[in-house]
Amino acid sequence: MDRRGTSRETTLIAVHSRRMGARCERQPSRLEMKKLLLTVIAVLLAISAAYAADEELPPEAPPTPPSIRVTPPPPPPLGWVYGPYTMCGDPPRCSTGIVNVPADGLNVRTAPNGYPVMSLVNGTPLIPLQKEGDWLLVAAACDLTPTWAWSWTAGVPLNRCWVYF
Repeated sequence: MDRRGTSRETTLIAVHSRRMGARCERQPSRLEMKKLLLTVIAVLLAISAAYAADEELPPEAPPTPPSIRVTPPPPPPLGWVYGPYTMCGDPPRCSTGIVNVPADGLNVRTAPNGYPVMSLVNGTPLIPLQKEGDWLLVAAACDLTPTWAWSWTAGVPLNRCWVYF
């Protein structure tokens, strides 16, 4: 302790801070700090409100269009088959027919009693589109795939329904 009643360490700290240009000022009160904080918050809110006013609002959603009913087109015709070899010989009374022949396949022709272009295995579902005598213009009711075999009666490719797993 020196003669002023301060310790040597306190004197060194005071001397050191005076050399660095430190001043001894009054600390702000709690009330002043609260006022300063509220002022800063108010300024930030005012700035954000000004930027929000400059931004464009997103466009309103357009009104929903009126619903339009569209009937799907009929399936594309596959060709002509002999009606008695299907389980649907009269198209107005049934909407699908199943191939049922005592041979290796039912011949599909380009015209009634015309040239055969393919053959369908038993159990292939068909959609009758038109009737002309005993002949039916049909569309396939499934996705057809080749069997890699040939019809023995007509010498045309034999097709079956694709099986999805």
